[in-house]
Amino acid sequence: MSEDKDGRDELEEFIRKMMASGEIDPDALAKFAGVMNPALMQQLFSQTQHLFSDNDNAVNWDMAKNQAIELARKDLAESDRGFEAELRNAFDMARLWLSEVTEFQSGSEVKLLSRTMWVEDAMPLFIELSEPVAESTARALADSLGELLPEELSSMLGSATKFVANAGASIFAMQLGQAVGRLSAQTLSGTEIGIPISPRPGFVSQNIKEFISDLETPRSEVVIFLAIRELAISSLYASNRWLRDQIATQVREFAAGLKVEISGIEELVQEVDPADPESMEKIMEATAMMSRRTEEQEAALVRIETLLALIDGWADAVTLEAAKRLNNSHSLAELVNRKRVSAGASEKTFEILLGLQLQPKLRREAQVMWQEIGKLGAAKRDSLWKHPDQMPTVEEVANPFMLIARINDGPDDFDGELRKLLDG
Repeated sequence: MSEDKDGRDELEEFIRKMMASGEIDPDALAKFAGVMNPALMQQLFSQTQHLFSDNDNAVNWDMAKNQAIELARKDLAESDRGFEAELRNAFDMARLWLSEVTEFQSGSEVKLLSRTMWVEDAMPLFIELSEPVAESTARALADSLGELLPEELSSMLGSATKFVANAGASIFAMQLGQAVGRLSAQTLSGTEIGIPISPRPGFVSQNIKEFISDLETPRSEVVIFLAIRELAISSLYASNRWLRDQIATQVREFAAGLKVEISGIEELVQEVDPADPESMEKIMEATAMMSRRTEEQEAALVRIETLLALIDGWADAVTLEAAKRLNNSHSLAELVNRKRVSAGASEKTFEILLGLQLQPKLRREAQVMWQEIGKLGAAKRDSLWKHPDQMPTVEEVANPFMLIARINDGPDDFDGELRKLLDG
């Protein structure tokens, strides 16, 4: 017991000196090399200079990307030329059928991706969405450290505040890299996270092949249905370029109010065992340190969730309409929904970034709303995407007839349109 206590005292002294000076004593470090996972130590201490630096860009995005690619390479299969030709043919059919139900178009050819290629394409988008959250997390950690320590110790902080801020941002990058790497093995397409990762619609060929391998539905129908949905979202964004910026703006609005709960930091520290690599995953759960959301943040999350539900619901409604020639279109729609509920890339993405759990109910209501509005004609339905101020509200998603009244510019035609929809 005394040896353990002495070792802990030495380790605490080592950390205090490191935090105060920003330098590592190699001899002191060697004493503790045996009690930490070697791979973890290499990863952590490769970041040491970065953590103590005065660089405003505290997040090491290269580390996040490298982690993601390393995970994506696991179980990576060789390309199947025959299956890729099948996907391209499905995409050509999807383009033709989709043109019959919406004027939104994407002129780009399909991009067939490996898992590592998906990571390469996805990381810039993840960085764009993550950066405001990571920066706010780092700033909140540094501010909380200042609040935690007595005023007389503030002059003795030295590089510790910068270290803590940068450490928070780097922890976020580690979390992001691992999450993106895991998603690369689950994601079927380039728009599955709710936002296109590139201007070209894309398919992760290996993942689609594995997804359809055990299905009883003819695989030609499955790939056509998936192609329609991928092209629908890609076309929606290509034709309404404000969409992508709107989501990024809403994420920034949420991040601006982030604060750190000091008790959350203490709990995390107590749960981490340096000798147990698996316990380090607890540190990755950066959202556990966040304090209760403000009213402004809750409002920002509602706006993000509503917009994502509107995008998904529109894509579901339009895809089902375009796929009406397929014998199993409704069962395919249910299949895609089940996958989304169990392993949805969009759900996981925004839970990782914002702690936001998307509601399947809202997405289903949005699909029903778009189907009802579609009875007025595709032109009226799709015209709502022209400007963010025209988009349906949460109340209108729940009650499409409110939206119909607004579309018809007043309540005069409300009863008539209601009768038409009920009779139709």
